[in-house]
Amino acid sequence: MKLTFTLVIAGYSFLLSSCVVYMPMQCAAPQITDKKQAEVTGSTYLNGRVEVAGTYSPVRHLLVLASYSTLRDDTKDSTYYRGHQYDLGVGTCWRLGDQWLVGALGGFGQAQSAAAYSTGGFIFGYPTRHEFDARYNKVFGEVYGTLQASNTVSVGAAYRVTQVNFTNLTDQSTPVDLGRMTRSEPMFFMRVRLGDGPTEDRPVQLQVAWGTSGTFGYNEKDTNTSYPAGVRDLKQSRGYTTIGITLFPHCLFRKVQSDIGVH
Repeated sequence: MKLTFTLVIAGYSFLLSSCVVYMPMQCAAPQITDKKQAEVTGSTYLNGRVEVAGTYSPVRHLLVLASYSTLRDDTKDSTYYRGHQYDLGVGTCWRLGDQWLVGALGGFGQAQSAAAYSTGGFIFGYPTRHEFDARYNKVFGEVYGTLQASNTVSVGAAYRVTQVNFTNLTDQSTPVDLGRMTRSEPMFFMRVRLGDGPTEDRPVQLQVAWGTSGTFGYNEKDTNTSYPAGVRDLKQSRGYTTIGITLFPHCLFRKVQSDIGVH
């Protein structure tokens, strides 16, 4: 746990960048291994955004999922970020031996967000003021893999590609010339299953995750290419760190049945 805490603090300054209007959701990478299993996860991003997600397997190798994320900034400062969004999807999962779990997911979602901030002008001239307002649809695909290193600890990685299609995008009420962008979104995570006994009997799990989101085809070091006003900010890479807790209802039910002697 000390190692996890150290990694969170070390990655904070790099991964906690401003959101602008596209706020990447963390990869799902569920820990479900068989049919009739479910998990419910609550996570917080280090910028204050919260996310709730649920995944269920009605039949073997099939996953259905839903997630919702919100960031509320009610301050009256000139700089703010706020928004909400949801994802819905289906997928598959497969056990490879006793230690490996792999899967793939695909789905869609919608979002509404706003951001306001100023850039430049700190030494010479006047700062540039941005007040973005956006609504967008998105489709995504994801693959993931998890290594169960012990009954307690697992580590893994996931990779998501998200296509963002803006239905409304303005900066200070002026339309921004950006209809869509496709994002590359890798994520790494560490999980700790609380309790004693086999992993599958432990109903509570803690997770810390680190991820990034960058636009395909966009070179942040290229200062020669001219972009429409505001587009460069919207296409920049973003990072995130999350801390979450997951409950496995099927483990809880199995524990209750065991405690009362139901077989």
